[in-house]
Amino acid sequence: MRIDDLLSRAGIPKSSGYKLISDMTTEGLLKREARGFVALGRSAAELLYAPLKANMPLRESFGGPKLRQPGSTPRKSHFESNLLELVSTERYRKNPPFIIGFANAATTHPWRLAMESSLRAAAQRHAEVVAKLIVSDARNDPVRQVMQLSEMQKAGADICILSAAVERHDALEEKVRQLAQQDVPVVGVDRMCGDGRHLVSFVTASDETVGRVSALWMAEHLKGHGRIVLLCGMENASPCSIRLRAARQVFVAFPGIEIVDIHFTDWLAERGYALMTGYLSSGFVPDGVWCDSGLQGIGSLNAFRDHGFRRGTIPPHTGGEMNLMYKIAATDKVPLCGLDYPPAMGAISFQVALDTLFGRQVPRVVEANSEIIVTRGHETKSVRADIHAEKKVYWNRADDHVHASGRLRGWRASRAAREP
Repeated sequence: MRIDDLLSRAGIPKSSGYKLISDMTTEGLLKREARGFVALGRSAAELLYAPLKANMPLRESFGGPKLRQPGSTPRKSHFESNLLELVSTERYRKNPPFIIGFANAATTHPWRLAMESSLRAAAQRHAEVVAKLIVSDARNDPVRQVMQLSEMQKAGADICILSAAVERHDALEEKVRQLAQQDVPVVGVDRMCGDGRHLVSFVTASDETVGRVSALWMAEHLKGHGRIVLLCGMENASPCSIRLRAARQVFVAFPGIEIVDIHFTDWLAERGYALMTGYLSSGFVPDGVWCDSGLQGIGSLNAFRDHGFRRGTIPPHTGGEMNLMYKIAATDKVPLCGLDYPPAMGAISFQVALDTLFGRQVPRVVEANSEIIVTRGHETKSVRADIHAEKKVYWNRADDHVHASGRLRGWRASRAAREP
């Protein structure tokens, strides 16, 4: 919009309006387009498009009010003060170039690699202000991650981006607290350890939505009756526990749904395959398989295929992200509901880290959007597709391609700022 028109609509005098426009541009709430024009900036867009799809229990730890757990309605909006809260980062303002540390929980499966790749791409895009990017792999070991954070601090890291190895660990929580006290800000991404009170910001996608919507779809697809197996991720990781809790809250509303067993697969395809092979070899065929991710869902689907299940006979599954998951659903006509948990959170967390070091206000919680993907003809009363699975497939890409990685075309890869 033309600046003069904007100020006129808002009833703000030009004498003070231009200063206000300048301040809002500095904070990222507005951005300048053509001469004399402004548009919504990135910070404003994050607030405007925050999904607000479902209650997210971990948000309570950020100081917000305790939330009443809703029923099974998906995408229920709750304008929570902590999600819309902006945090002042003036105390962390520094001059570039910056040293930025990324403490990755692990690189054990394609999703985590895609998230790290997304973050590295963002570092490359901003190479002019990044002196060094230090990346570590904790291998899901919190003790190792504490040591890695200490090493980043000794190397002069201006900020640390943390994807926590585990959900609860006293030493890791204490290390984050120490960094905050010593003015080394920490931005959380994907996984949180503890209550998050010492994080500047937490970048995530709604695990509550992933669990709730996929469970509701499964229950409605089965018309409220059936025996199902739950294949979860990592037992001591916050995304897994939140998704599982949300799913069980939905399933309890359907008395005809029987949960035969709950297994933890560490989000590994081979474990999903082994568990489902065990069931099929014993003669038990579940009416549905709820997976909190396509990572282990691929293993389950391949177990059915290897046991001779023909096209159109594999029971319904849930789980997204993975290209092969959508390929099998499309080619073998498997009823599927998936929600992509976007690894683009890596790039988003990097941008939040830069904003922090430039002293700009950042949202307390940043939620990346998750698309709902359902195979054509299998939408239910409450769950509709943002895109059908058949159109989600990249037929010309590898089976382990992870969707929603946020790797935009045209990003230049000059002067890669990465660990030597």
